[in-house]
Amino acid sequence: MKNLKKVTISILIIMLAVMTVGCADGGKDEKTSGKKIKIGAIQYIEHVSLDNALKGFEDRLKEEGLDVEIDATNLQGDQALTTTMPKKYEQDEYALVYAISTPVAQGVKQSLPNKNIIFSAVTDPVKSGIVSDRDKTENITGVTDAVSSKEQLESFLKIFPDVKTVGTIYSTSESNSEVQIEELKKSCEELGLELKVTGINNINDIGQAIASLKDEIDVYYAITDNTVASAIPVISETLIQNKIPSLSAEEGQVEKGLLMSEGVNYYEHGRQAAEMAIKVINGEEIKNIPVEDNKVTSRKINEDTAKKLGVEIK
Repeated sequence: MKNLKKVTISILIIMLAVMTVGCADGGKDEKTSGKKIKIGAIQYIEHVSLDNALKGFEDRLKEEGLDVEIDATNLQGDQALTTTMPKKYEQDEYALVYAISTPVAQGVKQSLPNKNIIFSAVTDPVKSGIVSDRDKTENITGVTDAVSSKEQLESFLKIFPDVKTVGTIYSTSESNSEVQIEELKKSCEELGLELKVTGINNINDIGQAIASLKDEIDVYYAITDNTVASAIPVISETLIQNKIPSLSAEEGQVEKGLLMSEGVNYYEHGRQAAEMAIKVINGEEIKNIPVEDNKVTSRKINEDTAKKLGVEIK
């Protein structure tokens, strides 16, 4: 009988110890306690803006102390891969997929209807068919990168008041670019500026596109077009040779040779997307996380380009 009591007491002590350890764990979600979290990431093309969106996302997750493994894929601008490549992430081992750019977000949504998806670098998720409602997101949500071209142009005109004609190039296969072109047209009309627009089918058309524009414009305005952004060094070289100033909707293209920007900081943009991913990892239902607008913008000037153009910007 005494031995039975000792056994019973021992079992109770063990159970109490287990319960105490469970409480000491701080109520962590089972998804984040001692388990590596796998995330798939798909980037549409290699250029500094999207690179920064991925880097910011990765850095913010590391800062959170999560044991995260990011399996990243770059599509190198191949539109056909936007619906086929996501299939590699459909297994349950991937907690979510990070879709960087509008074409990727569209493709991932179509291919992975049952997977949690966070997007970034998307201009208008509703018009692009990624979400039907910014507040009711089903299995996909994220951060938009829309900026006001009118506000940017107004600031630019204070420095270059004689500008009359604006030029831009965009990819006809990117729905996010079409949205921006329409917004830019409206902005130019309201500011009394003429707009020259050239559409391209692929990256090989860019050299000819900027060559045809250079004699017709006073300033080049760069939208957040993925295909065009990947060839910004080609565009900036032509603009500098012809003493044409340039304005970008985001700072990455300034790093690659355009003159200035007061737009999206894509590193911070990626960090903002990571905040949403952290909520999902910690157990919050993605359908309850509404789409957010980009929060951090920054002013950036390429001093080398300014010097070559013979302008001084403070």
